[in-house]
Amino acid sequence: MPCANMISFLNNGGVGNQSSSATKANLTKLFDTYREDVANEPDSVGPDGTMKYFETLGLNVEGLDVLVVSEIIQAPTMGEMSREGFIEGWTNAGCDTIAKQKAHIGSLAQSISTDRELFTKVYKYTFTLGKTASQKSVPLDVAVTYWELLFTSPLAAVHWSTQTSPWITWWSEFLNSQWKKSVNRDMWNETLKFAQLTLEDEAISFWNEESSWPSVIDDFVEWVKKEKRGDEQEPQEMEY
Repeated sequence: MPCANMISFLNNGGVGNQSSSATKANLTKLFDTYREDVANEPDSVGPDGTMKYFETLGLNVEGLDVLVVSEIIQAPTMGEMSREGFIEGWTNAGCDTIAKQKAHIGSLAQSISTDRELFTKVYKYTFTLGKTASQKSVPLDVAVTYWELLFTSPLAAVHWSTQTSPWITWWSEFLNSQWKKSVNRDMWNETLKFAQLTLEDEAISFWNEESSWPSVIDDFVEWVKKEKRGDEQEPQEMEY
């Protein structure tokens, strides 16, 4: 290779750039095999193609590993894939074949139960999966379904339940009977923080009326104390 060409080759990343280009080319071909409406949506994969892809990976479509993969490829919503997210996500992971992707997912599945940082990343991204692009919040029934999956899965790093306090069951019961509103991003993120604290302090002594929790969590604490633990409000003195 002439000297000038060698310098240009090295300045442009050399083999690394060639490898990245090859990876993206392989991923482009892989993505294209799952497209459904090539003419109208050449850069998107809909529910049928996405389901086929998940099945090819051997995923449990009702399991936490689907959320892990959806975070990797930055799925715009559950059951859809974009070309950009698919290629960039798997390029960053260095996985340009189904075999490599399966191995990577298997590795993450083994570590997510103890890796709080990874679990938190997947948890936070699940909010995006639960809504459409035009929505700012997640419907309550969808949010509850995802909470139950995230907090009860054998793969989860945060199991929101103890022998004496079935927190996730209480949370679902409370929301379905008392809340009945959609879930915004702040409520979604704060619920994880609250869940982790309740596992460290079942008495909820970390909470007080001056805390900056979302109002729904304040209401939940009061509901737990009254409905599940039998706490009674102290009678107020009557003024004459």
